[in-house]
Parts: sequence; C-alpha cells; structure tokens
Amino acid sequence: MNAIKLKKTVDQAMAEALPELRPLLGRRIELIALDSNDEPKRRTGYTIDDFLTHHRLRRPAEVAPLSLDDIEDAIARGARDEDL
Repeated sequence: MNAIKLKKTVDQAMAEALPELRPLLGRRIELIALDSNDEPKRRTGYTIDDFLTHHRLRRPAEVAPLSLDDIEDAIARGARDEDL
C-alpha cells in the first residue's frame, strides 16, 4: 500500500482545494493519504463468530443438561469452597 504523510498548516489554498479542511484553517495538521487503488488484504482464518460456532464445547451425551438453578448452586458452592 502506498501512503504519503504530510505535516502542514492549513492555509486558504488548502481549504479551498479540500473544503473538509476549512474548520482547521490556520492549524497544523498531519495529513495521511492512502492509495485507494490497492485491494484490501483478504482476511484469512476465522472470524470470531466462526470460531465460536466451530469450537463451541459440546456436552457429553452421558451428562444431563443443567438448569439455571444447577449452575447457580454450583457457583455458590464454589464461592463457599465446598466440594462440587
């Protein structure tokens, strides 16, 4: 990717050429220009959603589903350092 970085004070000519800079007239700015013709890099690997979907822990078939009460009880017992 080609990039140009400039540190300039916004003068009247710049503000006329780039109206977006008008509010910064008289201020020192850092302007970074990126080549928009470059194709963005393609991401490889998983997105967070893909990772969570494909790597979710599965409950073993021999273990019964837990209710919210079961989970809360286990948390409370753990907080009291009781055997689970």
